[in-house]
Amino acid sequence: MSAVIKFDIQLRRKEFLLNVKAEISEGITGIYGPSGHGKTSMLNAIAGLVKPESGYIILNNTPVFDSKQRINLPVRKRKVGYVFQDIRLFPHLSILKNLEYGINRNTESNISVDEVTDILKIKHLLDKKPDECSGGEKQRISIGRALLSGAQVLMMDEPFSAVDVQLRSTIIPFLTALNKRFRIPILIVSHDLPDLLSLTDHLLLLKNGAISAFGKFQDLIVDENNIELMRDAGLYNVFDLCVFATLPQKNMVLLHSPASEFQVQVLLQSFSNPNIEVEQRIKVLIRPEDISIALKPVDQISLRNQIPGTIIKIFSRNGLAFCLVDAGEKVLVEITEASKKNMNLNVGTTVYCLFKSAALKMFE
Repeated sequence: MSAVIKFDIQLRRKEFLLNVKAEISEGITGIYGPSGHGKTSMLNAIAGLVKPESGYIILNNTPVFDSKQRINLPVRKRKVGYVFQDIRLFPHLSILKNLEYGINRNTESNISVDEVTDILKIKHLLDKKPDECSGGEKQRISIGRALLSGAQVLMMDEPFSAVDVQLRSTIIPFLTALNKRFRIPILIVSHDLPDLLSLTDHLLLLKNGAISAFGKFQDLIVDENNIELMRDAGLYNVFDLCVFATLPQKNMVLLHSPASEFQVQVLLQSFSNPNIEVEQRIKVLIRPEDISIALKPVDQISLRNQIPGTIIKIFSRNGLAFCLVDAGEKVLVEITEASKKNMNLNVGTTVYCLFKSAALKMFE
């Protein structure tokens, strides 16, 4: 898959020098890092809101900034849709007028108001004013306005900070649907790692103004430095699985990896949509601390999931041991250092990862 966003930019900030280089393909990319380490500055440079000291930015094969060639296209010509942290809707305009305000008459777009309002489920709001809408509805309206600008890249800066936890879960499916329907790259900055992981397993990690890692989450967790960076945000395992079978008589759904024999059992009521179909793709999250390790299968126990694997990496921090287990999927498990020593766990040890079905979070 060819890159649709390429950049190599240097931008002086008060606290640090932002020095970042990457190539990003279509899909959703999560941008994570500590506060004040350059995430928003990077988005602002790509959008054209700030000018880098040097480097280049290429969007869909079009140079929009190049310090050597003296190219610096203004914001309106970069075809970037930007959804800001604070939802900037016009309070005196109807929702329809807010959406139409985003339409760039000088830019060709295959996206219509009717299509955007349909996929974002906001048609019933068109005659209302912003103060008559919920936080989640305002966020979807803001996304719709950005799409109608003719955007070929959609960027979102802390899109979940303005809504509560319950509303976040209602926005996430819409972002996934937008990406599938319009196939434009979406860059999402968030300090909340679980929110990002519920959307995508492609992460760009920023620290001190530099990209410390970029790639699939399953590959990033092999490096303990990346785990250290992500741990304070609420670390999760992420699995992209398919529905293998539904067992309504047992109130269970079986999920499996398309690339291995990795399989989990999940409660049927864990799904928001009761009409589960075989081969449906499901994103599954579970915290490392919600997984236990055993040296052999455990009989007569209520835990539904006991997955065999081999420890491929192990390291300790502050009295805790992190075991990376190859079980067909890479599974990160957090246990105490004392347990690690008592069980004599080492690289190469065969173990079983045990966890409750209820510990799994599902995103369809």
